[in-house]
Amino acid sequence: MKPQVPTPSPFTNWPDTLIDPARFRDEQTRLACVWTFLGFTHDVAKDGDWFRATIATRSVFVQRLDDQLRGFENRCAHRSFPLRNADRGNGPIVCGFHHWRYDKNGEVVDVPQGSAFLGLSPGELAARLNPIEIDTCGSLIFGRFASPGSGPSLRLYLGESFDILAAISDASTRPKLVTRTVEANWRLCFHANVEDYHGPVIHARTLGRTGYPRLDRSHYFRFGWHSAFFSNPDPDALTSMAADCRNGTWRSSNYRVLQIFPDLTVSHVRVHWENWMIVVVQYAPVSPSRSIMRAWHYPAPFPTRRPPAWYDLMTRPLANPLRKLLMPYFVKMVLDEDNAVCERQQSIAQQLSPAPILGALEERLAWYEEAYAEAMRAS
Repeated sequence: MKPQVPTPSPFTNWPDTLIDPARFRDEQTRLACVWTFLGFTHDVAKDGDWFRATIATRSVFVQRLDDQLRGFENRCAHRSFPLRNADRGNGPIVCGFHHWRYDKNGEVVDVPQGSAFLGLSPGELAARLNPIEIDTCGSLIFGRFASPGSGPSLRLYLGESFDILAAISDASTRPKLVTRTVEANWRLCFHANVEDYHGPVIHARTLGRTGYPRLDRSHYFRFGWHSAFFSNPDPDALTSMAADCRNGTWRSSNYRVLQIFPDLTVSHVRVHWENWMIVVVQYAPVSPSRSIMRAWHYPAPFPTRRPPAWYDLMTRPLANPLRKLLMPYFVKMVLDEDNAVCERQQSIAQQLSPAPILGALEERLAWYEEAYAEAMRAS
């Protein structure tokens, strides 16, 4: 591959949205209509199950009601009290402030002392929750503040990654969750996930000094607003993986990572011998200088391309429980190394250059920023 000469790359709204609350709010308003990862169907397996999430800083919740997934903004139509005040639970949609009750369509069906207070029945009030559009890809749940048909379907939005994500999310048990508040802008956090230049420096303690990836032995892919990195030089590897996942014939091999705009990273990693894991990471924006990291991990739901060695098979009864115990700590350690870098950058956010210089190993970061610019123009 011909060496790439580093060139300045302009970043839209950079670094204004990292320091200016008004610019940050405008950015989030535009991103509210973009498909955003919310959680796993494992958390809403039974009727009445719900979990809380966010779309562009706005609190939302997803709930299974009569075997259908519904999503609403997390505020009562009466006085905007949050309806869900925990991360997950089970039960009807009842406001904890005045006990207004809502049905599966988000319409109010019971108002205590309603006739004495307003002189109207629940039906006459015509009060309802603000819905969000919900769709799934495998066990991954996405949502957006948009009416159906007002933008690309989730399948069209995810493009070639749809079948891969559907297969890769086929976890047999509920994925384990690690979460942390990061005192840095969400976009800074995502930058650390979308380039390969920092690895040998930042992750020397956890991942070892493995060196920089050889671009002649790996490949970057760009599809829509998204990107991927495979430690496989085949330029058709993304298309063939999608076909194999669609046919149920894909086998675990190579490190692979997909970055889904605006804030989702899905990695397929080997943790020991032929033991592969899936790590899903999201940085949800809270304020210009704060994000919430949510990271899930679970065993890859694929057979391995090559049979495990005899010593691997013999030690699995002892090693697997240990891996299960240590994996949350390892995931947190690796991500904390990235988070620490982002927090240091945020500490001088007002001094960040408006035109970072990007090299070949940061190509996906440039793609990401181009997608961000398109999203800001399209909204």
